[in-house]
Amino acid sequence: MPTDLQTLQGEVIALRCCLAALLSSLPPDIQRQTWPAFERLTELMRDQLSPAGAAALDRAATSLGAFKG
Repeated sequence: MPTDLQTLQGEVIALRCCLAALLSSLPPDIQRQTWPAFERLTELMRDQLSPAGAAALDRAATSLGAFKG
């Protein structure tokens, strides 16, 4: 069965929610270490993506950033 864009978007949103729930359950000192590492990794990945992929990464990073403690 082919995967369409809406299916992929739903799966990515589910993963983002799961990740945000996991991150929010970590102790505050671990959360403070996690976000800088996340930002470093997204910077490294951004260079590997097309412009559309980089824009999607930025949107996802901004969305996840809303869960910072």
